Amino acid sequence: MVHTRPFEYEQDEAFIWELYCATRTEEMAIWGWSESDKLVFLQSQFIMQQKSYQMQFPAQNHQIILRSGQTIGRLITDASGDALHLVDISLLPAYRGQGVGSGIMGALQKEAEAFQLPIRLRVLQGNPAFRLYERFHFIVTDSTGLYIQMEWQPLLQK
Repeated sequence: MVHTRPFEYEQDEAFIWELYCATRTEEMAIWGWSESDKLVFLQSQFIMQQKSYQMQFPAQNHQIILRSGQTIGRLITDASGDALHLVDISLLPAYRGQGVGSGIMGALQKEAEAFQLPIRLRVLQGNPAFRLYERFHFIVTDSTGLYIQMEWQPLLQK
């Protein structure tokens, strides 16, 4: 069974770092960098990502995803304003493709529908999660640079 709990900095900081590194493993492998160069790069990118999320979404709801009591990912949303923003959903590689993301997306859509809010997100070009969002009826609203912006409207689903 998959559920979430609130992120607790001291308890979860090491896991969030491990998760971030796991999400970049394939990308980093093709660069041919030394382990020390990879570590320096990952640390700087990780810090920038955390600061960016804080600046863009100060009212974020940071959750840890658990499956059978095991910490397997994180979910960051922000429902301030006129939309539910899916800021980040990350799973450890061993748990991808097993329906965890689908379950979370379904729950987010129910939450957004209850408040009649659209869900908005940005996904990196080429990220396999794009197909997940398409299956859940997200549409592309903009595509500039590295990211694709997508949105789901609860009114369109009725």
